[in-house]
Amino acid sequence: MRRKSLLLIVMMIIFGSLSTNAQEKKKSLIGDYLSVGGWMNIQYDYERQLQNDNLTLEEINTFNVRRARLDIKGNINPYLEFRLQGDFAGSPKLVDGFVKVKLAKYFNIQAGQFKIPFTFENPQSPLTLEGIEYAQVISKLSGYSDISGVSTYSGGRDVGLMIYGNLFHFEREGKEIPILTYKLGVFNGNGINKKDANLGKDIAGSIEVCPGVKGLMLAASYYDGNYYLNDGIVNEKDAMRNRLTFGGKYENGKLTVRSEYVSGKTEMSNGLNAYTLNSDGLYVAAGYWFNIKCEKTGTQKIRPVARYDFFRSDVEDVNTNSTYYMVGIDWWPMQNLRLLLNYTLKDKVKNDNFGHLFQAQLSVKF
Repeated sequence: MRRKSLLLIVMMIIFGSLSTNAQEKKKSLIGDYLSVGGWMNIQYDYERQLQNDNLTLEEINTFNVRRARLDIKGNINPYLEFRLQGDFAGSPKLVDGFVKVKLAKYFNIQAGQFKIPFTFENPQSPLTLEGIEYAQVISKLSGYSDISGVSTYSGGRDVGLMIYGNLFHFEREGKEIPILTYKLGVFNGNGINKKDANLGKDIAGSIEVCPGVKGLMLAASYYDGNYYLNDGIVNEKDAMRNRLTFGGKYENGKLTVRSEYVSGKTEMSNGLNAYTLNSDGLYVAAGYWFNIKCEKTGTQKIRPVARYDFFRSDVEDVNTNSTYYMVGIDWWPMQNLRLLLNYTLKDKVKNDNFGHLFQAQLSVKF
């Protein structure tokens, strides 16, 4: 009887040890490929603009939680990667939800919901952008507040399938530098969390070229597609969107200079009337990093930033034909804490006067 009891105890110890090791191994495996993080933008806006048509003064003075993101990323194996990112500011929504199948340097597949490969600035995270807002031409022609009147928030994203990769390489300082990077995708064209409302698919693609000068990148991108909305009651909108960009950027670790020209042709129809919007715009953004040593928080990073931002359209009653001049300070007092201050002078042709916008944004990463 004692032998049986002793044997049972030994078996329980062995089983428990194996179970514990399996759990630890499982946790280790999850920890190897999964990362959970997020960030928040807490923002203050003050804007003052006199409307020329009726001489009324429009003012905004408000705090808001601009973004509240939870970001889950994973590299399951060397060939499979995924990302889930949700935004809980306002109505909760899925922002990114995609899978990457990494087959080779020159050919990979990405499927799901993500930023379309159009322009330099659109794919850029708000945490690395020089200003609080994206340039006018990016907002108007790259899916943020589209000039076609698409009301669905998309943040430059859509649902679709994309192939991408690097072609040709050279070595510099022991690193392999791609000469040409390409991205080509097909998308619904209706923004995030939306099924396609027509039979066609939108096409977006970009090419980035490294000409051999360290830190310099040249690029071009193209977008062609159709947005359609019909709720069966009163709203019907059909917009053919054709856009093209050329740009370049230079980064050397301290200095960042980026510029793009974007042109677009948007053919609009609401079931009764049809018209065409020809629009284009240009921005030039720059910033320079300074490092400040601090005993308590370590090295702080701070950079003055500036941007010239121009947009125009051939339709008078659209809020276009405007030039924005932005200056600001981008300060990281800690690694996970950012304070961004922007002042923008708005010169809108239709208002025949200057508007003033002051913004402050506190960002926290976790």
